[in-house]
Amino acid sequence: MKVSVVIPAQDEQQTLGRVLKEVKHLQPHEIIVVVNGSKDGTAKIAESFGCRVIYFEQSLGNDIGRAIGAKHATGDILLFLDGDIIIPHDELVPFVHAIQEGYDIALNDLSWLASLNIRPHYTTACKIAVNVYLRQSNLSLNSLIAVPHAIKREAIQKLGWEHLGDPILAQAMAVKLGLRITAPSSVDVINTNKIRSVHRELDPKSCYPKTTSRIIGDHLRAIHYLTNMFGSRAGFSDENRSRKLPNNLIPANSSTKRKAKYSVIITVSEETNMISSVIEQVKLAGVDEIILVANKAAKGTIATAKLEGAVVMEYQKDFNHNVARAVGAMHATADICLFIDSDHVILAKDLKPFLQAVEKGVDIALNNLQVLLDTYKATDFVSIGQYFVNMAVNRPDLLNNCLTVVPYALHKKVIKTIGYEALIVPSLAQMKAILAGFKVEAVHQVKAIVDQKSKLTNKQVRVSEGILSKPINEFEQILGDQIEALAYLLQQTDERGGFTDGGRRREFLQ
Repeated sequence: MKVSVVIPAQDEQQTLGRVLKEVKHLQPHEIIVVVNGSKDGTAKIAESFGCRVIYFEQSLGNDIGRAIGAKHATGDILLFLDGDIIIPHDELVPFVHAIQEGYDIALNDLSWLASLNIRPHYTTACKIAVNVYLRQSNLSLNSLIAVPHAIKREAIQKLGWEHLGDPILAQAMAVKLGLRITAPSSVDVINTNKIRSVHRELDPKSCYPKTTSRIIGDHLRAIHYLTNMFGSRAGFSDENRSRKLPNNLIPANSSTKRKAKYSVIITVSEETNMISSVIEQVKLAGVDEIILVANKAAKGTIATAKLEGAVVMEYQKDFNHNVARAVGAMHATADICLFIDSDHVILAKDLKPFLQAVEKGVDIALNNLQVLLDTYKATDFVSIGQYFVNMAVNRPDLLNNCLTVVPYALHKKVIKTIGYEALIVPSLAQMKAILAGFKVEAVHQVKAIVDQKSKLTNKQVRVSEGILSKPINEFEQILGDQIEALAYLLQQTDERGGFTDGGRRREFLQ
């Protein structure tokens, strides 16, 4: 199989010669150097090595030169490199061999970055999250953004050469086309990559450096493709969750009845011997309106709750707990609503911070789950996914925190603005609230709840590592919720979520 090497290059006279010297050892069919926007001797160096030079006076932007090189390549295997990263030729061989062995795409294995004992970088989180949404978690953070990578010519013909100008979109398309993808070898291009000004300069339209903004936008472009092709959840199950609230439900009108200071909404779906203790702590926290939404709950729990002074809303239909929370919120009379479940006793001292935060001006007060992200890092797909969602809406400070996990408190004005039904999909509700300008903060960590989630996360990590075989359905729904939130963001902005395209000259892809 003939090998074409494609190298986009801009002002790379200091390194290109050494890059080409290594490439020559591979004895490729051809070397195509796409020189764009260069003001130095890059083109002459490429010519001196006998390369085919495709020259553009203007800079093409990221990935466009790579796509144009692919258009002109005639080999059976296309190996993509950069002009400023010198890679020993023996480290390039595995990528060629992988295609020769039958794979369609061979990626650089950078999964070691996910194993570092630090919180995942923004771009690391993006890559892992999108691979998870593609149901390719085995790829970790490996993607077509990083060189070296190799692609079979037939695969490029299926994808369309022009789509290589959007590397994450191309990867998403490749997965959905059923192309075989592997990561045969690891080449450290992180520590050898030349630091440029765009790596440091802030993008005026986001809170990130320009390069990071572009990469986030690239990943959102892939999400746009997935949701257009497979629906707002990209094919992730909703687990038969009802999206409709019960008929004839009318939100409580605080002008016609006594208005509470604090309302708590407690969901219960099965018998629990904890309800008295749960309510006791709620009362100690100062809550004066207790609403219990019981769907198919045992009689004993309901009777006990009534004796404790709770307003019980009993339904025979088996609601999802988020639907039950929306139902309870409609009956709350207080401006400040606290949401908890019946199966955990949360001490009053751990409930008060949520109520107090909203009282002091926070619109949504979240349970702080940062410890999950910092403990499990890249192996906690739910945390990584929510981190990506929060990054996409320019709130990386929220990390992995979300309305998915109780306890949390909301001001009633948030619910009235985003709609009661929005609470049914927690990630979507949070996205709508942030876009509406509400103040969202993670205010307190409830250790008992975090410990419970940690056990569940650890189980899912063991599933991903092949130790356990059965996936956890709850995570399927949560990941779908995250994609639905991203789909909403894309509807409100554009196919890149409002993030920069980095000056790509897409007119040359026509």
